[in-house]
Amino acid sequence: MAEEPQIYRISEIPWVDLGGGHLDRAMVTDPKTGMIVNVSYYPKGYSMGWHKHSCAHGMYIIDGAMQTSLGVVKKGEFVWFPAGTEMNHGATALEDCTFLFITNAPFDIEQVERAD
Repeated sequence: MAEEPQIYRISEIPWVDLGGGHLDRAMVTDPKTGMIVNVSYYPKGYSMGWHKHSCAHGMYIIDGAMQTSLGVVKKGEFVWFPAGTEMNHGATALEDCTFLFITNAPFDIEQVERAD
């Protein structure tokens, strides 16, 4: 059975609270690859801490700015992390961040202890 095309009316998808003010609007989970596409939100000052994923993933900043281990990613910019990369990211201390979140495979997360 073929999948049907869909329109996602983002404002009509309820936010799910993932803790600490991190909110998520789930849209696509591909049944064949496990890839996901969501809209997510970090409140200013929020950080995921150091972690890694077995999937690659990217974030397109819709509004605000994101502080990452690579530097600040601003509205209209995109950051991509290859699978297995140790990273941290969250909103900057000055503004909230809303972003499109995309993975290339099923999502998982492993917290990483770092001395820095």
